[in-house]
Amino acid sequence: MTCLKKLLILLSFIVLKNIPLYASEDTYLRDYCSGYLEEVYWTLDPLEEEPARGEIIQFFEKAFPNAEDLNFDLYYSPQERQFLESLEGVDLSSYTKVNYPNFEVILLDAYLQVMLEGGKDYCPAFWDDCSEQSLQTFFLAAEDFSQSWQGEEDVLTFLQNDFSQNQCFALLQTEIDQQSFTQKLNLLIEKLVE
Repeated sequence: MTCLKKLLILLSFIVLKNIPLYASEDTYLRDYCSGYLEEVYWTLDPLEEEPARGEIIQFFEKAFPNAEDLNFDLYYSPQERQFLESLEGVDLSSYTKVNYPNFEVILLDAYLQVMLEGGKDYCPAFWDDCSEQSLQTFFLAAEDFSQSWQGEEDVLTFLQNDFSQNQCFALLQTEIDQQSFTQKLNLLIEKLVE
């Protein structure tokens, strides 16, 4: 057996030993992407300084068809701790207007899809009934993100080189209805304020 073959066998063993065995690839992907998308969203969301925010918006417009249409103005009721799901005939003066630009809508929608798939609370996101395996995968994703994130000055490099190559990138889409998005966002808020 050549040295190269031995090295490949050893590397395969190390990799297989360190990746948890999952019942399905879908479960692994959900655990991983709930952690990864959460990290990406909560890192990009607070970036308010131009040109970083503009670069993020432009990246999403170039990467996704119709992303420029995903700029939602939502209205929040602090008393109810919910966004209005329908604006028809409502006096908006007593609500707080919150703008969600394309990247926030796209990232949150994918994150919410992962968490709410199957109609039940998803454990790594809400910590309900989690297996050790799910938590390890969730935190592996957070670690993967933190190793690739180099800071606000390099946000475009991160998006082009690391984020767009991540397996969770395939979950992002732009067929997003504002009312449905608002309903899912309200479900997340309910869970976060319980």
